[in-house]
Amino acid sequence: MDPGALADLVAAAGPDVAERARAALAPVLAHDALILVTPASPGFPVQIAASRGLREGLASIAWSRLADAGTVAEGAVARLPISKLDCGLDLAGWIATSGRLTVALVIAAQGKLELDPRAERAAMLISMLAAARARSVDHDPPPGTLAFSRAVSQERERVRAELNSRHAATLSSVLQTLRGATWAGGSRTAPPAVSESIDLASRALLDLESINEHPDETGRVLLGMAFGETESEVRGIVHAARLRVLADLDADEGVQVPRAIAQAARIVTTAAGLRAARRPGADKLRVLWRLSASTLAVTVADNGTGLDVAESRGTFADVERRLGGLDAEIELDSRPNWGTTLVCRLPLHDAAAAPETPAEKRLAELRDREREVLELMIAGLRNREIAERLFISVRTVKFHVSNILQKLDVDSRTAAIALAHTAGISAPSAAEPEPVAGAA
Repeated sequence: MDPGALADLVAAAGPDVAERARAALAPVLAHDALILVTPASPGFPVQIAASRGLREGLASIAWSRLADAGTVAEGAVARLPISKLDCGLDLAGWIATSGRLTVALVIAAQGKLELDPRAERAAMLISMLAAARARSVDHDPPPGTLAFSRAVSQERERVRAELNSRHAATLSSVLQTLRGATWAGGSRTAPPAVSESIDLASRALLDLESINEHPDETGRVLLGMAFGETESEVRGIVHAARLRVLADLDADEGVQVPRAIAQAARIVTTAAGLRAARRPGADKLRVLWRLSASTLAVTVADNGTGLDVAESRGTFADVERRLGGLDAEIELDSRPNWGTTLVCRLPLHDAAAAPETPAEKRLAELRDREREVLELMIAGLRNREIAERLFISVRTVKFHVSNILQKLDVDSRTAAIALAHTAGISAPSAAEPEPVAGAA
């Protein structure tokens, strides 16, 4: 293998690792795509090096879950069991662990992969080099990386929710239109094609609702797993200092938290454990992670000699720098002969308001009366029914509907209703026309 290509892999920037791995492996093992999975990486957990057409298809596969299926001893490489995936490609994978950081390497070919002993050794070497590079570069991310990772995850979740809402609104509008056509003229007997379309749209809407019930797991980790890995790392750090570790997780182990928050909690815990191991007089280290609805609080306390004021200020300066942008609150209480207690509160959600969507911006331009008309349109009322409801003429209703379509930049009532759904606007609680005063 080309030594220069291997050096490029080890020194590659975060987003270029998969491309460098593919360039190093290609002369020995012909393939069409390379997938690199680094679950612990806060910025680049999955990378795909392939042509644009292949990359778009491979991006739909949950590679992180596939990597969880493999296990390997520390400092070793093993074949990754890959079940048959419906992607039309021949796949092979390896998994490597270095410094408790695991990396999975998957290669894909449109034809048959030729895995002779030389190609197998090359793939194993690339896997281990990728793990070693991730251990030295990604394991302790530079300042700002964790905040950027959390922001990306939050934006992905927001976009996913908005798209799902938009699709649901579209399907609801399609169903409403189809059912209206079915009952036109008083007949409830629909042509076979219309009945089949209603059935397909109904099932699609149910499938979408089922998807919405399961949160997006990309960028999130199990808190229990993150705590267990951190506890194991801390025990290794303080073993030589003969510190007894008392660790406790005050949360459901199955709950998921943003990967960046779990990484920040690990950084805080291991830094406090390392400080305690270096100070004399301590024989006990207490580690507690407590999860609330809005915060993950990390407490690490030792019973050592403590720090003086000047030393206290500089001890965790690097930790604060690495957590920059996460709005973390760090409290340090250290007294000579009493020990040191560090408390770090990590907000689970960004305190900033969610960005206004294009739909919300356009809907904000509607006047009160136009918004009333739009809500009644959502309820399924026709122009004459809306006029009776609001005690205005049909011509005035048509005028308002025309303004609504223009301000929302849509060309139909159905499109206006779908846009309103994406912004959370629904029909009024009572859609039946109120009786006119004095009417019989």
